Amino acid sequence: MFNKILVATDGSESNKYAVDDALKLAKSLGSSVTALCVFDVGSYANVAQGYGLGDEREYMIKASEEALRYVIDQGKALGIAVMPKILTGHPAETIIEESKNHDLVVCGTLGRTGVQRALIGSVAEKVVRMAHCPVLVCRKSE
Repeated sequence: MFNKILVATDGSESNKYAVDDALKLAKSLGSSVTALCVFDVGSYANVAQGYGLGDEREYMIKASEEALRYVIDQGKALGIAVMPKILTGHPAETIIEESKNHDLVVCGTLGRTGVQRALIGSVAEKVVRMAHCPVLVCRKSE
């Protein structure tokens, strides 16, 4: 049913629940997993400079690698090979475009912004509305 799963990650604590759920699902279904990390250059350039990290590209690469490392390590623990992918662009639009090549997208409700909306984060909301395949939105159980 879901042979190819795309898990969107940004490295945030809240996103780890989505990663864990995606990997458990992939393990039970025998699915392949692609871990996608998308950075919006405009948003993260200000963050990088604010922390004195200098070159925004260096910061983006380091943050992307850290976010993907969690997915890869958790996948290894479950015996799942994870294909990491780093793209630059608007997160929602990039995830939607990548959804064309997958059977399921898994994402978290809140990302790095930490800004809570009524029920779901703006990226997840847009992905749910516009993805080319089903979307599973995960959050921490209360």
